[in-house]
Parts: sequence; C-alpha cells; structure tokens
Amino acid sequence: MKTLMSLVLLTMTLIAPSSLFAQGEGWWDDLYEQRPVTLDQVRAEPHAFRNIDISFVVQFNAIGAIDNPYYTRFERDQYVNFSAWDDAVHLWQRAVYKDSFPYLFMSRISKQSQELLRATRYQRFVVAGRVSSVFRGQPWIEVMGIKPLKGALTEPSLIHIVKANELKKIRRFDAAAGEFALAHIPSLPVTVRTECLTQQAYCLSMANRYNDALRSLQQAVALNPKNDTLKKACALCAKKAKNPRRRARFVGAKSKGAKPAAGPTPKKAPKADSQTTPSETKAVIKK
Repeated sequence: MKTLMSLVLLTMTLIAPSSLFAQGEGWWDDLYEQRPVTLDQVRAEPHAFRNIDISFVVQFNAIGAIDNPYYTRFERDQYVNFSAWDDAVHLWQRAVYKDSFPYLFMSRISKQSQELLRATRYQRFVVAGRVSSVFRGQPWIEVMGIKPLKGALTEPSLIHIVKANELKKIRRFDAAAGEFALAHIPSLPVTVRTECLTQQAYCLSMANRYNDALRSLQQAVALNPKNDTLKKACALCAKKAKNPRRRARFVGAKSKGAKPAAGPTPKKAPKADSQTTPSETKAVIKK
C-alpha cells in the first residue's frame, strides 16, 4: 500500500510539461529560442535576467494599476499593468493563490494590449519580455508580446480540487475521489488533469478501490506516455487490483489467547459440604 501511494504522489513531481516553445510562425520562432525560463526563476534571481530577452508561461490573474515613473520606466498612461502566476504552481493552495506576481507591463500602443485587456482569469499565455528594472528585490518585467495557449484552469474545477484536498485531510477518501473526478475536465491543462487523476487514484487506493484507482492511473498514463514512474504505479495498482487486501478477514478473528470452544461443559457432581455427616454422604452417593 505505502509503495503504491508513494509512487502515485511521486509522479506529480516528475511530470514534464509539454513543449510550449515549439516552432510556430513568424517572429515567435526566434523569440522562443532565446531564453525560455519560468516566472518563478525570474522572481528568485531577478538580477540574473536583467536586460535579457526571456520567455515564460503564465496564468493570467488580473489587470492592475501599479506604476513607478520615478524609479522605473513604467507609467500608467503608457503601460498596461497586470498580474499572473507561474504556469506550474498549484493554485488550489491558499498561499500560492495569494502570491500572484504583479509587476508585468505591456505598452499600450502594442497591438496585443487589447487582447491582454480582454484576458480572463487563469487564461494561459506565453509571455515574451525582459527584466527592465529591479526595484526592492522585485523584477519589473516589460512584456513585448503574448501568445495564448490552449487549456486553462476553471473556477469550478479549482473549487472541486480545494474541496477534495480538504476531504483528503480528514481521510474521507471516497468523497475526495468524487471531488477530484468532478474537477477533471478535458479543457484543463495536462498537468492539472494529471494532478486530478493521480490524486483521485491515491484516494481510491486508500479506500481499497483498486480497480477504480487503476482506471484513473491508466488515464494519467495516456496523458503522459513517457512518464515511467507513472507507468510503474499503474502496474503496481493492477497487481493490487488482482489481489486486494481484504479488511474483512480480520472481522470476527479469534483473539490471540482465546481457546476454541469444546462443546457444552459437562455438569460437575456437587461437592460434599464439609458439614455433611457420613450417613448423609452415603445417601447422596446412592442417589
């Protein structure tokens, strides 16, 4: 059981995102080849990326109103400010959700600024830009272009995942598996779909529902055919499904020191009372 659970949980750390910087058309080809990074990497080491053309994937949060014309080039009248999350983060974690990055700026004269203003929360984009300034330890990123990507988290799916994780904490595994199943829809990004499926498999396994867990893992393998750890978890779950551990075998089991019953206990002859006279004792024996 522990081995299977460990494998299922490990798969999430090994799932590689699909190639988001594949060649396309026009100026994007050259741009992607320059320096693909993650937003979290830029936040962790902003000086390392200063004035370097970079590209990364984000989940859009909201249009903002941040500017700083005294220490940066970004003025509200000239730039659209917006916030976003790194594409790989788990937004169903409260601390992560509250930690969106707010220092992204696109010129208002850019043709894509209107597309940015129409963006919806959780929509995913490839962002091309550079760290223009570093102020108080934070990178201020000038965005030169954005490219929308397919697949995005939805508010209903996010709510179901949050509920599922809360149910999992209190060991209501059947209910948690149901919430993960409701969260899983085809329009989600592959990483989020895989998270739902593997977590659902974990909960089903904890509930001794190995056949159902196997189906979830098989779907996850179909989404990630090169993930060997996920395949190994699937094979182990298949083995468990053939020989499930039965909790019922312990029901009604004999206690360690108990002795088997040997039928009805024979009645013992009454003991002679110490005050019985010899003549009375003979009378009892004759009877």
